[in-house]
Amino acid sequence: MRIAISGAANLGKSTLINDFLEEWPTYGREVTSYRDILKEKNLPHSKETTKETQKAILEYMSKTLDEFKLGDKVIFDRCPLDNLVYSMWAMGKEIGGIDEAFVDECIPLVKEAMKKLDIIFFIPITKYNKIDIEENGVRETDKTYIKEIDNFFKVIQRHYHEHPQDNPFFPREDSPALIEVFGDRKERMQMIKLYLDKDGDLIGGDGKSDVFSPENIDMMEELLKGQKFAKKEEDEIKEQIKKIKEMNDTN
Repeated sequence: MRIAISGAANLGKSTLINDFLEEWPTYGREVTSYRDILKEKNLPHSKETTKETQKAILEYMSKTLDEFKLGDKVIFDRCPLDNLVYSMWAMGKEIGGIDEAFVDECIPLVKEAMKKLDIIFFIPITKYNKIDIEENGVRETDKTYIKEIDNFFKVIQRHYHEHPQDNPFFPREDSPALIEVFGDRKERMQMIKLYLDKDGDLIGGDGKSDVFSPENIDMMEELLKGQKFAKKEEDEIKEQIKKIKEMNDTN
């Protein structure tokens, strides 16, 4: 299983990866990351990102995915989908020279790279996932920026589930699953266990899955109570959905 953990900054992606590897130690992870590329080339990033930065990150992520094949067990910190989200944000803000033509150029590269992933676990901002700012020299700490990035992820997530066969960002065939996980550390791991067995393999249709056990159903119902967006966030997301649809119509 080739798995990626995606989402905005400061939502616990690194913590989730560490918990995942403790649960499934047969999985490997990247020896280096896109952050090393940023430091090595001294590239501006986050709110100061540029075409050069986004292109370098996408090339690194795509190349890294190419190193693994179907059946390998590996977990990635972010993936090309994250890169696309940040490029779309920059396009909307008109920064770094990133424009619609650049994003249009990136989309088919991202779609092709998505074929090298089996599952993307997406961590959204919810009442259960508070933004705990932690500075690491690379990570962005602006809460407004983080929430804007999160909104773009949510737009793509909605489009993925509402239009699975008409999605501009995922390949029509051989697309990875995009699965939301939220809650505290234990709850996130419990949600992932709805999809992976004790060996870290995808749970099959052998009748032995405990996905619909009473305990899991109760947990999901409790967590889902907090999944409604505030009206302001809804309005922002609707506007972003409109932009994405317009982009899709031109492709």
